Formats: sequence, structure tokens, C-alpha cells
Amino acid sequence: MIFDPQTVAQATAFVNALRAGKPAHIPAMPFERWQEFMTTVYSGLGASADADNGSSVYPALGLA
Repeated sequence: MIFDPQTVAQATAFVNALRAGKPAHIPAMPFERWQEFMTTVYSGLGASADADNGSSVYPALGLA
């Protein structure tokens, strides 16, 4: 699958903000880009988008 460069850049910025403990923003995007965004986020967090291994972005967001 070829990902949209803008979506990858937005997801990377989201992951970097989470890792730095800064507020993370999910930009508005077309629904068809959501899978690309989340796959890139999971990859950036070291998780697999296909496996439910208990990893989540919620702890980093303070929601766990």
C-alpha cells in the first residue's frame, strides 16, 4: 500500500508529540485516510496495527 505523504507526516508529528509528552492533535482528514494514519501511528509507537497486543495510545494521552 502506498501511503499519502501528508498523512504520514501528520501521523509522525502526532507520534512525536505523544513521545515528547506534548499535546497531540489529530487533524481533520477524509475517512479513507484514517487507516493510513493509524497504521503509521501504530508503527511509530512500535505496535502492530494488525495485532491486538494491548498497546494503546490512550496511556500517552492520559486516558488510561
